Amino acid sequence: MAIPWFDVHALWAASALLALGVWAGGLNACWRLVRRTRVLLIALLVLYAFATPGSPIFAAWTMPTHEGLLAGALQAGRLLLMITALALVLVHLTREQVLAGIYGLLAPFKPLGLPLERIAVRLWLTLQYAESGLHANSLRERWDEALALPNVPSSSITLEFPAFALRDLVFLIGFGALLLGALLW
Repeated sequence: MAIPWFDVHALWAASALLALGVWAGGLNACWRLVRRTRVLLIALLVLYAFATPGSPIFAAWTMPTHEGLLAGALQAGRLLLMITALALVLVHLTREQVLAGIYGLLAPFKPLGLPLERIAVRLWLTLQYAESGLHANSLRERWDEALALPNVPSSSITLEFPAFALRDLVFLIGFGALLLGALLW
């Protein structure tokens, strides 16, 4: 969630950590998701390059600009980092675990009127679609899946929340200390 506010140095550090995770066991899934979003990544780069004012790359033209190209590369890098993180999450956790985690993180907002059940169902369907895209190898397979009759999802979703363990407490304390250190930096 913090990736959109990362500066270049934080993006490089997060990219290095995610690269280790991808190399350890999520390369195929990551590559499939990145390949599916390549047009969006290129469009971001081109739009920023041609829409951001600054010093032109070519002397005869006013656009594309150096600043636009750098801003587009930064946004594309952020999006690529989020896609990589999503691929690793989808590889190492089941859909139910991801959904239970998001539901648990949003639970404090329920008293404010946030419709958690609707969000959970929509996320369930989105993750089901994203997961099916991870396993489709060719364009023909994806077309066949898109044209096939939709699977009727079950009428209820059951979430199992794991018990709070010592490692969760250690993570919360460590994350809190890291966040406090970043805020005080």
